[in-house]
Amino acid sequence: MALHYRKRGKFWHVRGTIRVGRRIFKVQEHSTGCLVKSEAEAVGAGEEGRIRSEALEGATPRTRSVTVGECIAIYRIRPGSLHPFDEALLLELQSVMGSVPLTQVRTAWGAWLRDRGKELAPSTVARWRSTLKAALNYGADEFGTTVPTLRAVQNAETERIAYLTKAQEARLLAAYSPWAAPVMLVLCETGMRTQEALRLDWRCVDWDRNVLLIEHTGRADGARTKTKRSRRIAMRPVVRTSLMTIWKERNRPETGPVFLSRWKRPYSDTRRVGGNPLTSAHRTACRKAGITDFRIHDWRHHGDRTWPVPAPNGRPTVNS
Repeated sequence: MALHYRKRGKFWHVRGTIRVGRRIFKVQEHSTGCLVKSEAEAVGAGEEGRIRSEALEGATPRTRSVTVGECIAIYRIRPGSLHPFDEALLLELQSVMGSVPLTQVRTAWGAWLRDRGKELAPSTVARWRSTLKAALNYGADEFGTTVPTLRAVQNAETERIAYLTKAQEARLLAAYSPWAAPVMLVLCETGMRTQEALRLDWRCVDWDRNVLLIEHTGRADGARTKTKRSRRIAMRPVVRTSLMTIWKERNRPETGPVFLSRWKRPYSDTRRVGGNPLTSAHRTACRKAGITDFRIHDWRHHGDRTWPVPAPNGRPTVNS
């Protein structure tokens, strides 16, 4: 009976049993957060010592010695699914601060903000923070301890402005995969948010008035806008042509999602499962087009969006 190690991906994992007198403690398989086996064995030895100490001295020392890595490990194997983005995020955090005791997590988080966090947008840092807090809170509850409050992310809602030249715009749009290109064209030409475009329904495409209705239903499983207000967006000719092509190819549906994934399935609500399903396609297209520092959300602020919008009575108004 002993601890066993195996490499899964980049990190070494540990599992096994530890005997203390007549008692046997089972160690569920989890990542040590170490890239080198000798370091993983050192982590395992430390965990074995902690288990022996707790078995002999009681659980009091346990609340003082719980680490960030232990919380992340138990959170990752909890019942339920974990989004791949959050899985990768937690593995990286585990490799950086896995050995840090919970009592020192605020210091470790501050160091992470100064180092890795400075490379990320505030909204992305907020995602890292919320995922880490979920793991720490879950682990703390399991181990019967508490978690210090992590420093909040400033300006998480601040939106930056980024523009492309017309040549760059054309080059990037042409570089997208065929299944992603129609969505990206709509984002570029309308300034819609990604979630609004992915959840767009054919009944919200008004061919007669030449507008797209971005509706807010108020239902948890329905369409929702960030401002909780419905609005109309004019279809420029290039958008109308693109959507008309898709509509005809699908035999002119009256309802149903406008955009489908590369597997011909409706997109999930990213506000619930997390992660933008277009990220990989966008990153690949940017690399092909030679575009740097331009995110999917930057399409929302790109270009001049003051153009005529048909009014209900047929007279044009201005959408600014």
